[in-house]
Amino acid sequence: MTDDNYDDLYNSDVVDRDGRRIGGVGQVYLDDRTGRPTWVTVKTGLFGTKENFVPLFRAEVDDGQIQVPYAEATVKNAPTVDPDRHLDSDEEADLYKYYGISAVRPSGTDENDSSDDADAGQDQDG
Repeated sequence: MTDDNYDDLYNSDVVDRDGRRIGGVGQVYLDDRTGRPTWVTVKTGLFGTKENFVPLFRAEVDDGQIQVPYAEATVKNAPTVDPDRHLDSDEEADLYKYYGISAVRPSGTDENDSSDDADAGQDQDG
């Protein structure tokens, strides 16, 4: 995925590690420092009324589909975070821990720097 086409993520479906659809993308969160997409929310629940965060780290993006290396239940049971505001560093750390990922930092940055909080992208439903 190039930096120029992250808007295409909004029209994507998120599928689990076995290729089963989890839900559509609700929002795209960009790294404050790099401007690159680092998280998406997945619309789950009845009528897609709930949104769960899933990292794009190690996700495969191809032809309108984002395949994440997690089971559907893992995504649906992720810690609850309000998807309509900035993702702060504590929330992001909790999500990384839940998904078993050491905090992902762009190369050349200080691992203790907490300035990579993610900003919510624009919700494409409203």
